[in-house]
Amino acid sequence: MTTADDEEDDSNEEETQEEKAERKSITEDSNLSVDKLIAKYGYPAEVHHVTTEDGYILTMHRIRKVGAQPFLLQHGLVDSSAGYVIMGPNISLAYLLADHNYDIWLGNARGNRYSRNHTFLDPEGEKFWEFSWHEIGVYDLPAMIDYILKITRYKRIQYIGHSQGCTTFFVMCSMKPEYNKKVIMMQAMAPAVYASETEDHPYIRAMSLYFNSLVGSAITEMFNGEFRFLCGMTEETERLCIEAVFAIVGRNWKEFNRKMFPVILGHYPAGVAAKQVKHFIQIIKSGRFAPYSYSNSKNYALYKEREPPAYNLSLITVPTYVYYSTNDLLCHPSDVEDMYKDLGRPIGKYLVPMKEFNHMDFLWALNVRRLVYSKMLQVLSKTKHHKGNAAAYIQ
Repeated sequence: MTTADDEEDDSNEEETQEEKAERKSITEDSNLSVDKLIAKYGYPAEVHHVTTEDGYILTMHRIRKVGAQPFLLQHGLVDSSAGYVIMGPNISLAYLLADHNYDIWLGNARGNRYSRNHTFLDPEGEKFWEFSWHEIGVYDLPAMIDYILKITRYKRIQYIGHSQGCTTFFVMCSMKPEYNKKVIMMQAMAPAVYASETEDHPYIRAMSLYFNSLVGSAITEMFNGEFRFLCGMTEETERLCIEAVFAIVGRNWKEFNRKMFPVILGHYPAGVAAKQVKHFIQIIKSGRFAPYSYSNSKNYALYKEREPPAYNLSLITVPTYVYYSTNDLLCHPSDVEDMYKDLGRPIGKYLVPMKEFNHMDFLWALNVRRLVYSKMLQVLSKTKHHKGNAAAYIQ
């Protein structure tokens, strides 16, 4: 009798033992939770749970280094804490920073696979999903930062955000300016903030039409790993899925590690509220970085104005360094440069020196350490640490 294992061995009989081990490791990495993934590669992993002021229970993953400067890394729209570790110890940012003696904390925003819990709301019910990235900025990030400071007894953290991880940070610092004092420096990768140049993106147009349809208008949750089976069916479906991702974020086969695509699919996308996507479409269409807009009457009730007042970026006094790229279809360079001018304390901007570099290359690119992270370490080296766990960016 032939077993499934025999069939698998027959189909891969040309493989060397090293290639078989690599394939097995990739399959394993696609299925492990973030803490198990971190532990697999020999780093001390912890899981922490944080409850927000409005009752959402968030999971944080930690690469523990007791006594070291705490560093919070916050993910993008359909990502999770996995984004900072899935490409492995030779590429991923969390491992690099851990190797440079930082205490790494990986956040998970409400609604993704690690933060689908609440003190009384059911994730299967509509009420749970009545949030956007505004609430992540107003409730989730402050709760995570306060928790880190309490556990580590530090006064301030370092922060890196990718895409929506920047959006939510700027919401927090403009709506709750007291949190500016709790962050030494913000390093913003592909910040999804100003987005007027994104309006013609075919994916954005398609999503807008979908939300205006009967089915789309009723949906509450999106992108919870539904592509994994389809994309992994054959080599051809895998290639089509990669091309679909490139159509959204920018095409760059040169920096894409195709062998790792099963790992990416195992962790990404991680689930979001439909309202988060709708909110991004609003700021793209209106050209205004502002809270969620409802009907005129509801806007008057909430904001005392017909349109929600724009977030005031001048209130963001955390020293902020910005990283962006020319082939990012979601964060156009001119939008990033306009945003940069409006920040309260911009300290530098860095255009990645590769014209094909895309939105997700900040996490996935084969040479991201050389192209981006080496610059980050250089910027971090300008932080001066003082007695009493205080630190400051010295320009």
